This record gives sequence, structure tokens and C-alpha cells, in this order.
Amino acid sequence: MAQYKLLAGLGNPGKKYADTRHNLGFMVLDYLAEKNGRKFKSGKGKWKEARLNLNGKEIWAIKPQTFMNLSGQAIAGFCNYFKIEPEEILVVCDDINLPLGKIRIRDSGSAGGHNGLKDIIAALGSNSFSRIRLGIDLPPEGEPSEVYVLKPFGDKDKKIVNEMIENAVHAASLVVSEGVTAAQNEYN
Repeated sequence: MAQYKLLAGLGNPGKKYADTRHNLGFMVLDYLAEKNGRKFKSGKGKWKEARLNLNGKEIWAIKPQTFMNLSGQAIAGFCNYFKIEPEEILVVCDDINLPLGKIRIRDSGSAGGHNGLKDIIAALGSNSFSRIRLGIDLPPEGEPSEVYVLKPFGDKDKKIVNEMIENAVHAASLVVSEGVTAAQNEYN
């Protein structure tokens, strides 16, 4: 089982994007930091960082401040500085190809059309990092995905989103403490 050293939540910095679909990774990390009684602070590069506890294991958590499509710059910079290998990374992000509320966990794989994951793979030169993908549904017919992901969730979706965030925190804790397979058995 991999020894996870980094939990990276993907999103876009700034209040303008705070509650948008594309910021689910940030939302999960913010929820986890709140549960830990910790706050994110500026790091030595293009990220905000915090030390968080997942099931008794201390792990770095970062929120790249490079905007979604350049997430790899921040993650690679952090990993270079702290000597972290791709197999020691767990990424949390949104996924338009999954129904709202669905969670899918993988130990590696393609970007699946997600530009943030695509940039991480390019920057690390590897796709062997684990990921927790959180379903946000396909955009309505005729709406471009790049517009849809930057919109906030509707009021009717909030309950599902909040449950998904709690489940993602639990899934991340399982991945870090018991491995990807244990989390997959519960959530995939």
C-alpha cells in the first residue's frame, strides 16, 4: 500500500469561484481543515497548505492557486520541494462524467477530459497518482462544459453536494489509512 504524503484538492482561487462545481476539491479540503481545527496558509509556491489528520495519519493538504488548468504546476512544485513521488499523492476533483453525488476512486489512470488532471499528469510526467472524482453531472444540453463547471450548485443540489463532501472526506481517510481498494469497495 502506498504511503500517502499529499492530499491535493483542485479548484480555482478567489471568491468568484468559491461555490462553483469546479471547486469541489477545495470544498472537501476546507471541510476537512475545519474538522481538524486548522487553516490553510500560503505555501512556498503557488499553493495554500495545511497539515491535516486523516484517521490518525498526518498528511500535507494543498489547494493550488494556479487556476484549475495549471494545477500541475503547483502540485509538481510542492512535490519537488518536499520530495514526494506521484504514488504518494491523492487528488480530489470534480467530474462531469459522473452523476451528481457519485464518487469514483482510482489509483491511477487518464485525465478523462479533466484539464486539471491533464496538467498534473503532464507536470509530474506520470499518471500514477490516486484520485477521488466527485460527480457533478453533465451540463444541460447546449451549455458548454467550461461554462457549466464555473456555475454554483443550485439550491436543490446542496444537500447532495454536502453529503458528497462528507463522503469524500471519509473516502480520503480510507485511502490514506487502509488503501485505495478499501475505499473503492465502499464507494465505487
